[in-house]
Amino acid sequence: MIRSLDAATNRFLDGLRDLNARMERAQRQVAGGKRVAAPSDEPDSVVSLVSAKADLARMDQIRANLARFRTEVDGAEGVIQQAVKLFDRVRTLGMTGASGIQTDTTRSGIADELQSLLERMVGIANTQVDGRYVFSGNADQTPAYELDWSGTPPWGAYQGAAATREAIHPTGVTFRVSLDAQWIFDNPDPGRNVFASIEDLRQAILSGDEAAMQAALAPLADVAAHLNAALMFYGNVQTQIGEALETASAMSLRLKTQIGGIEDADLTEAIVELEQVRFTQDAALQVRAAAPRRSLFDYLA
Repeated sequence: MIRSLDAATNRFLDGLRDLNARMERAQRQVAGGKRVAAPSDEPDSVVSLVSAKADLARMDQIRANLARFRTEVDGAEGVIQQAVKLFDRVRTLGMTGASGIQTDTTRSGIADELQSLLERMVGIANTQVDGRYVFSGNADQTPAYELDWSGTPPWGAYQGAAATREAIHPTGVTFRVSLDAQWIFDNPDPGRNVFASIEDLRQAILSGDEAAMQAALAPLADVAAHLNAALMFYGNVQTQIGEALETASAMSLRLKTQIGGIEDADLTEAIVELEQVRFTQDAALQVRAAAPRRSLFDYLA
């Protein structure tokens, strides 16, 4: 019978297998640049690596959401600025129309311009950004208002919904990112209702009634302040989103550095390891080849 290989041969083969495994690992690191390409490469690092990658994926999603919100908020802030300027014109026209030097013809011309300004305000309330009606709240596929001068009021009922959308800060805190058109332009408080204040002023100027004109002028300062408050809201949201994006970028960079520290190979170290293993393997094979050989009869019983 043939006996098992002797202990020295077994040790040689075990050592050769170990060298081959080290060489394969070093070759993978040199070729792919990764020290940890599979869980078996470094089991103790797997939990930390998986956790860091999950956090990075979450941060990437937060950044994408914030970028989308920034586009919408920038668009909303821009048109609210326009609304503030338009309402300044409304106030100027109101004071001009209420002066005693106006005739029926000039008052009619002022009323026509007020009508045009109201139409533009309704257009602003129906602003779309990236296919969304940004002032329609959660019903962002529906325009906030339809304008019909045969109706009373001509802007009709609000067709949107409440605005409850929130952005997530990288730290986990949430903050509100939008207001709805009903709150901004058609507020139930007469001192905040942009649409009604313009239409009331238009009707008063058309009537030529001095008392009615003075009554229509009274809430304009409060309405203007309300519009500026909406503008300030969007300005603050812009600041919050900008800060959140900066924080997200910094956190993403730290996570990428952490992941790189776990899985990226030290190429210099990997190349040195590969050369050392090759040298050791060649030397071992040469020594083994030069060793005295035993014949088959040495293994026979």
